[in-house]
Amino acid sequence: MFAQLLRFIGVGGLATITHVLVATIVHKLFSMPEMWSNFSGFCASVLISYFGHSNFTFAAEPNHKQHLPRFIFVSLTGLAASSFIVWLISTFTEGSFYLAMVLVALMVPLATFLALRFWVFSHRGTPFLPTWQMVFITLGGMFLFIGIYWNWPANHDTAWYLVATRKMLGGAQLYVDLIEVNPPLNFYLTIPAILIADFLKISDANGQYFFVALLYGVSLLWSGAILRGAADISALRRTVFFAFMALVFVLGAANNIAQREHLLVLFLSPWLMWYLVRPEKGPSLASSAFGAIGICIKPFFLVFPIAFLIRDMWRTRSFAPILYLRNLLMLAIGVIYVALVVAWHPEYLDDIVPMAGQVYAAYKNTFWGVLVISLPPKILGLIIMMPLVFTKRQDVGDTTFALAAAAALFSYVVQSTGFGYQLVPFIIYSLLAGAWWLINARTLSLGVVLTSLASALLMAGLYERGRYRNKTTDEVLYIAQKFGPIDSMMAGSMQLDIGAPVALRLGIDWVSRYPANWLYPGATNKLANTDCAKEAELCADLQAIVERNRTDNLNDILDHKPDLIVSDRAVTIFMVNPFTWMTFMKADPRFVEEMKNYTLVYKAERFDFYRRNEE
Repeated sequence: MFAQLLRFIGVGGLATITHVLVATIVHKLFSMPEMWSNFSGFCASVLISYFGHSNFTFAAEPNHKQHLPRFIFVSLTGLAASSFIVWLISTFTEGSFYLAMVLVALMVPLATFLALRFWVFSHRGTPFLPTWQMVFITLGGMFLFIGIYWNWPANHDTAWYLVATRKMLGGAQLYVDLIEVNPPLNFYLTIPAILIADFLKISDANGQYFFVALLYGVSLLWSGAILRGAADISALRRTVFFAFMALVFVLGAANNIAQREHLLVLFLSPWLMWYLVRPEKGPSLASSAFGAIGICIKPFFLVFPIAFLIRDMWRTRSFAPILYLRNLLMLAIGVIYVALVVAWHPEYLDDIVPMAGQVYAAYKNTFWGVLVISLPPKILGLIIMMPLVFTKRQDVGDTTFALAAAAALFSYVVQSTGFGYQLVPFIIYSLLAGAWWLINARTLSLGVVLTSLASALLMAGLYERGRYRNKTTDEVLYIAQKFGPIDSMMAGSMQLDIGAPVALRLGIDWVSRYPANWLYPGATNKLANTDCAKEAELCADLQAIVERNRTDNLNDILDHKPDLIVSDRAVTIFMVNPFTWMTFMKADPRFVEEMKNYTLVYKAERFDFYRRNEE
């Protein structure tokens, strides 16, 4: 490959000289406008590049009918990519033109070399790469995604991870200085967004959108390459399904972009596509490793590999699939991940998990309660898949997405909270299950009509819901801006909405180690329902959790002296004896004394705003 790389550089240099000479000659001798002169030079350089790379760099067997269109596509893509990089740097960042040129010089030639070697002049009969239609769809989806979400507020969970991860990179210790119930992979997957934001000098939220767009592109292109192996359907039907998948990957998570469930779908897609294309052989090792990253985001996501393992064992009528290399690889990655958590973040398993186990039940819902929440998308998703149960296998195609949707619904129910974002995988996989059946359908039937209608209604509902909006966050943000410039804030609430999301949008410091005060409501609620005469040890543990939450809040205030404290007067979860955060904190006399340094400057319908006095 090194020799090819040197020849690639030589041919590229010759093509560049040709570009400049032809453009100059056309401009000087024929008085052509600059743009047309440059285009003439570009066309000449493309011809030099094509024949040079074809005959010299890669020594490919002549096949101009296949090679030339692909080469032109790669060249135009490189031109578009370089133009996009320059536009992005100049429009959304403070970076110079020279920085853009450095990025273009590093990224575009390398990507072009790889595309030429493994696609344009590949010696394989059928290159393992997506079609050019799939590439166009993916690039269009990525640009559209960036255009729609650029400068749009991140959802509350994503905002917290952005704030907390930046603090972690600044030296804060995870699960000590930052208290979070979820495992650490969520923070590590946010690091690329922070690095992108710093490198491009854009906001952290835009950095997150940029990273998700890249992950979206990788997932789609990989999935598209695998989808080419689906020989049972025509190229047109594959392309239509791929375009629908590109749409659903965004629309299905429209107001939950970058939530953990959305990331799971993107990581898991190539793994599922292998099951779709070759159900007997199963996924590749690379897609299994990629999918394992998504599964490690949440313990509840283990239901996906377990569901497909059970199906494999059912199909083979044996336990042999347990020892399939792809399954052992996913298991090994999971074990390594847990080992790293134990080594790097022992506080999570020793402290956070036991504590969450004690108090998180206050946020749980009943089985029927979870099912009733967000009922319309569940009903529509089940209607979409219902005909699959009553249709012959040869008329349905593979049921991979239907099984994934069932696993997603099970995961949603098991989590027992009923949060809307937890439905994202079910919605996406049920739509894909219906779409796969529809493109395999050969006749019009009642099932086809039913699935089509339910899919259209679900898509319309997702479109109507649109991007993330939070009236509570908007209200607190609007009021906070009235008090002049502030550098830091803290919120006393059981909800994330008025904390980190507000601080992120204001560009100020969020001083609390908690995303929200989720400890004391659960602990006090469990205390009220526990017979402490019989379970004294349990009550002592719960009381210690209450005191810890109060002390942590007070220490954060004393250490950082936030300019603004927002106190929530609402109690948003069921409590036997409900009381507000301010009442909870006043149990410590030191808090009462510290609040003398603050003045109540505004009372909203639900919130009190305390501004720190000028010193």
